[in-house]
Amino acid sequence: MKDLNKIIDKFSNTSIAVIGDICLDMYYFLTNEKSEISVETGIETRTVSAFKNEAGGAGNVAINLKTLGKCSVDIYGMIGEDSFGVTLRSILEKAGINCRFIQTQKSDWHTHVYHKVYKDGREEPRYDIGNFNKADSQAVKTILTDLESNIDKYQAVIINEQIIHGYHNEVFQSGLSRLIEKYEDRCLWITDCRHLNNIYNKSIRKLNNHEARALFRELHPESTDLPEDRALALWLHSYWGKPLIVTLGEEGAIAVDQNGQILETAGINLIGAKDTVGAGDAFLSGLTLTLASGGTLEEALHIGNSSASVSVSKLFETGHPAVEEVLEMGSSPDYRYNPDLAKDDRKARFLENSPVELINISQTNRPKVVIFDHDGTISTLRQGWEPIMKEVLIQAVLGQSFETIDPDKLKDIQKEADELIEKTTGVQTIIQMHALRDMVRSFGYVAEEEILSPLEYKKIYNDKLMKMVSSRVDLFQRGLLNLDDVTIKGAVPFLEKLRKAGVTIYMASGTDQEDVRREATLLGYADYFNGGIFGSVGDVNCDPKRMVIETIIKNIPAGIKPEDCYIFGDGPVEMREASKRGFTRIGLVSDEKQRFGTNRDKRPRLILGGAQALIPDFSWISILSRFLSWEV
Repeated sequence: MKDLNKIIDKFSNTSIAVIGDICLDMYYFLTNEKSEISVETGIETRTVSAFKNEAGGAGNVAINLKTLGKCSVDIYGMIGEDSFGVTLRSILEKAGINCRFIQTQKSDWHTHVYHKVYKDGREEPRYDIGNFNKADSQAVKTILTDLESNIDKYQAVIINEQIIHGYHNEVFQSGLSRLIEKYEDRCLWITDCRHLNNIYNKSIRKLNNHEARALFRELHPESTDLPEDRALALWLHSYWGKPLIVTLGEEGAIAVDQNGQILETAGINLIGAKDTVGAGDAFLSGLTLTLASGGTLEEALHIGNSSASVSVSKLFETGHPAVEEVLEMGSSPDYRYNPDLAKDDRKARFLENSPVELINISQTNRPKVVIFDHDGTISTLRQGWEPIMKEVLIQAVLGQSFETIDPDKLKDIQKEADELIEKTTGVQTIIQMHALRDMVRSFGYVAEEEILSPLEYKKIYNDKLMKMVSSRVDLFQRGLLNLDDVTIKGAVPFLEKLRKAGVTIYMASGTDQEDVRREATLLGYADYFNGGIFGSVGDVNCDPKRMVIETIIKNIPAGIKPEDCYIFGDGPVEMREASKRGFTRIGLVSDEKQRFGTNRDKRPRLILGGAQALIPDFSWISILSRFLSWEV
């Protein structure tokens, strides 16, 4: 992908029309504090601690275009003659959207409003206004006439449809279809429809995989099998005869270009809680701006995907991605590799008579440089850190409510804690604590002034963890545990072989640098790491695994290719960082409790991280190396 700055710089030269369902999203955040019993009804009141209003639907798309592109945006649609319409228009105008072509219908139409109520970090049943609207035929015709009058100024027209009871009635559908056919070559027409994907022909469709499957079922009611996503996209292309984009949620997106060629962008791995509201709008905005400014479909997929990933990281809002955020997300994305293989053990391919799983690896040269993760890859001193982390997460989220929390709500928090641990395995502890602080804030059980800093949460966790580690160190020093009891099987002999073969060896760990160096020295293998031992220094911007890899890249001797540099680890972080540089990646699905054999729970995250082969422990390294045509 070429320089994203150069692509995004062209956005400001575009003029785009957005025509569709304009909505108002109203957010209410409830608390039990300061509630009272109503004198009139005797019913307990519900206290709103905070609220905000945001544009939804076509309005959200329009604002995303402005925040991403600083371009010219005209919006076409309909609101009611009510206070909600006034609020919505004010939001749009404040964002710099031209609202001259919004029609205000005085009767039989209420502004579409979604009242979104949140309590304890969870959304409660929504209250909707506008489901009984009836569009005036003259207002619909005016919208179409205005659009045609201005068509020459636009590089792209985005068609948004998401409301069954909106103004996309038969009059509007036929009129807009006529305009698309008439001006097909004048500008890009891009549709994002929830219910009308088979209506606006001659346009480029952007739809999600659920909508694509629904359309296939509608047109093939007799079929009992659904095509997989790529086959489905190709079928849609042959059916419509136009380029199209199918978004796949957290697994990215695929597109089919004018020539019927498949293009793909993988999903981006995100740490912490996610809010998918508005993600499709963010994707659509990034996609359209790229295409409208002359970018390729491949570039548009990448920027749309990056924009959506930024959006879902913003909680309790529609999530407008800023240029700086998209550049940061898209410049070095942490992709989710091989998702179909990761979630289906049945697709695994093993070396004969072994638990060594091959993913996408072939014969390679002998390693010249090797990087090792520490915990779970070499050492098992920290085995059992996950339950400790989970306990810290849950207690931090609940605060004083820990003893009184409803069991069902406790399960929700436990599930989110498990997901956070799953997604952050292998990253620096301080990054996990930043995610914890966001999690505490999102659930709302702890008052803002009582929320701790990431460093304070880290100290709580580290104190509990080191108590466990210290007890094992004590047993080792007293001779009650030996080296084999606290390391993965075959790890130390493999280090010794590599060192004797003249390989440069590094350690890169998410554990604090002082701790990991002390433990490697205590266990007697620190001297094998002639390249150095690196750990976390408490700075989220200084990831030790990324820094080691960047150091290797800068100092790599002549004649050594990236694939001659190997990385061994049991976490996705080191796999992703190595994948970005083309290093060879061997994942450890290590069972840390018994120090040999397979922990299948590690398999999906290592595959998603980009591992090319998986081994349970280092007793199998000789079998893998013979397959790869090298052996130390």
